[in-house]
Amino acid sequence: MKKTFLWLLPALLTLQVTAQQRKPNVIFILADDMGYGDASCYGSPQIRTPELDRLAKEGFRSTGFMVSAPSCTPSRASLLTGRYPDKVDMPYAVAPGDRHALADSIFTLAKMFKTNHYQTMMIGKWHLGDKANSRPLSHGFDHFFGMLYSHDYQSPFVKTDTTLAVFYDNTRVIEKPDYSKLMGWYTDSALAYIQRAGRSKQPFFLYLPFPMPHAPLAVPQEWAGKSTAGLYGDVIEQQDACIGKIIALLRQMKLDKNTIVMFTSDNGPWNAMPDRMLQRDIVKPWDHGSTGPFRGGKANTYEGGHREPFIAWAPGRIPAGIIADQPFIINDVLPTLATATGYTQPLPANLDGVSCWQHITGHQSKLPERPLFYLSASGKLEAVRIGDWKLRIATVESGKTPEVELYNLTLDNSEKHNVAGRYPDIVSRLKQVMEKY
Repeated sequence: MKKTFLWLLPALLTLQVTAQQRKPNVIFILADDMGYGDASCYGSPQIRTPELDRLAKEGFRSTGFMVSAPSCTPSRASLLTGRYPDKVDMPYAVAPGDRHALADSIFTLAKMFKTNHYQTMMIGKWHLGDKANSRPLSHGFDHFFGMLYSHDYQSPFVKTDTTLAVFYDNTRVIEKPDYSKLMGWYTDSALAYIQRAGRSKQPFFLYLPFPMPHAPLAVPQEWAGKSTAGLYGDVIEQQDACIGKIIALLRQMKLDKNTIVMFTSDNGPWNAMPDRMLQRDIVKPWDHGSTGPFRGGKANTYEGGHREPFIAWAPGRIPAGIIADQPFIINDVLPTLATATGYTQPLPANLDGVSCWQHITGHQSKLPERPLFYLSASGKLEAVRIGDWKLRIATVESGKTPEVELYNLTLDNSEKHNVAGRYPDIVSRLKQVMEKY
């Protein structure tokens, strides 16, 4: 009996390795301040994004995806935790030394992958706090290469005595980085990581939050003037080419059939930049993208600040050419990837997201109706959507009465026609939902 078991042991180990190899690798790419209408496949008439277009054609493209808040930190907090940002004490964009930081006790996407026996790495912009226990390595990432904040956290854009740096793990390795090189550095690091991790029998998770098109914009000399949409277009086209390099490497290493790639942005375009961003001539008031048909932009709770491109690509798992308009939210990414990667442990009961994997793979045409909440850039609840209807009651100065706005997003996605006066019953019902939040 003992000899028989020893003879079977190599075969059992082989089965275990094979099962582990079947877990797909995951690459999540996050743009910074990219507008809904900035990719060709989302209607841009000037900016060319052949790589994103190809991923959309070969996979899933959403026209109904939204983020939880129209600002960097809270949106990223929702991505990594599956919760609304105020629930994890990340209500607004944090500055160096801010008391708000993502606590290491919170369950995160990377922790989920670690529990599921994945290698994990983050390359790019963190922006979830700089305290020792709130950096990427405290949240489930094996390694980190990137910056703790946006590259505008410098004078005169932001009043701070912090010197920007690129980190490797917790060590500063590049002081005062040239931000025209960031996209290239991060892409080269991603390629090196995929080459290294892809040779292992252990699957990998790569979180790649690119630093742009957040202002101030910059590209290497070889990308200057490539686009007909100015410097902003140059940045988007460089980013698209960087994504193309990653996909090409996956194909070359024959990892494409066992990798899920997702792409979106953290919030809408910064089309109403504050005066502080215009103190140097390197930033122009038009250095921002397009919201497509939507009203608003970064920092407000109209659709333009929350509605984002979302593309998912996984040959053999996601059928080609799916275009869906069902509303879902960035909080859903964590439970969706749990389903996609066969995560069998119980997820925290306090998650605000739900798994949309069956929808992304074409097996569920309609998602269950539920309220989706819009938090402001300062962490205030300002709007809710259920089905076609969106109620918005924006925060106003003390002593002023906020306007009650009701829109049918199916018939009026540009939010031009406030019909709150015509449908008091719908306003009342949605107000009650907001009050219960």
